[in-house]
Amino acid sequence: MIPLLNLFRLAFLLLILLPFYPFARNRVIYFFLKSAGPSFIKLGQMLSVRVDLIGEKLATTLSSFQDNLPPFCVKKVKKILHRENAEKNFSEFDFKPIASASIAQVHKAKLHDGTKVAVKILRPRIAQIMARDIATLKLLAKITAIFSKFLAKTFFDIADLLSEVAKSELDLLHEAANASKLREDLKDVNGFYVPQIFWQFSTSKILVIMWLDGIPFSNKEMIKNSPFDKKQIAQNLVISYFNQVYVHGFFHADMHPGNLFLLKNGDIAVVDFGIMGKIDKKTRLAIAEILIGFLNKDYKHIAQIHVEANLVPSQTNIDDLALSCRKIGETIVGSNVADISIATLLTNLIVMTRDYKMATNPELLLLQKTLLLVEGVGVTLDPNLNIWNLARPWIKEWAKQNIGFDAKIRDTIFDLFELVKKFLRHVSH
Repeated sequence: MIPLLNLFRLAFLLLILLPFYPFARNRVIYFFLKSAGPSFIKLGQMLSVRVDLIGEKLATTLSSFQDNLPPFCVKKVKKILHRENAEKNFSEFDFKPIASASIAQVHKAKLHDGTKVAVKILRPRIAQIMARDIATLKLLAKITAIFSKFLAKTFFDIADLLSEVAKSELDLLHEAANASKLREDLKDVNGFYVPQIFWQFSTSKILVIMWLDGIPFSNKEMIKNSPFDKKQIAQNLVISYFNQVYVHGFFHADMHPGNLFLLKNGDIAVVDFGIMGKIDKKTRLAIAEILIGFLNKDYKHIAQIHVEANLVPSQTNIDDLALSCRKIGETIVGSNVADISIATLLTNLIVMTRDYKMATNPELLLLQKTLLLVEGVGVTLDPNLNIWNLARPWIKEWAKQNIGFDAKIRDTIFDLFELVKKFLRHVSH
């Protein structure tokens, strides 16, 4: 019954906004999601990277979502700390939050040994609210299926997207695991820092992480006036991104300026590990080969990689696809390399694959969004940042280890070894 009541609530909200829809479609959708509640705000943020579901213009509007909500009261914070048996862990706890978002809010605290920490606490009843909203969207999908299967599928897709958010962001131990893995992956990368997780004090509803003393990248003036080499900081950010994507296939997918900090030693630190991207080895090898193909202007090879990696249908005509790639390559790579955005190149490729009626891989959309964010932050640090110049030697070295003949022989041997191990396990059982 609750989803039905919620549907009436949303319908009433929609009726208020409906008169403005013909004049400002995207803004109406934005205000609807913002007014509908915390799970819809989070949904709006996630939809902003799903161009395949909502289109380019609406995605751009939703990308400006700021989920700074009023904090929940001190009484509720104390209740959660008590329920999670966490009060005893802190010698000091500031009940005024430093940030308040749609899913959780963050407080500054101190452990008994004097260590300063950030404490992230889930909003009260947020799991129930999101479950209700997912059920509402599914109910709406069933109703719309009577007169429009396409619209019904869209609502089901959006409900599934919200379900994904719920799985990854409503268990703060899941976020802790994301942070821990990223920290381990990047421990040898210079100039980039992932804060330590305090597992012994964290629960599914409370995340305790090392406090960062630094300047948020959203404060452009303070970043600009800091004494560090901005060009080096920009390079560190880009190299960390290459390592995340190509070496590990596991990347922070929300590296906007509010989640990045410049530390007192000039390193970049990152926070908020709820949204992570995962790219399997086959896909990241394909993306690397495509980049190398554009650098070498080998458009037929780029077309072949698209087919082999299932980025376009297998029956696609290679020569026609090569021409489409040439059109992209000559307008982007054919110009001054210093003016080229790799994110723009990736965006054009994603649009091209849609022209071939291929469903877009959501992880590639996350990759595209992350690259846009990284480029955006990098350019504010160094207006002359040339990602292609950074990418060329890095990818060349990486390709030698992962794409070359020796690498393929090595991977084949490893694959055979894994196959034999599986076979022996099967036989022994």
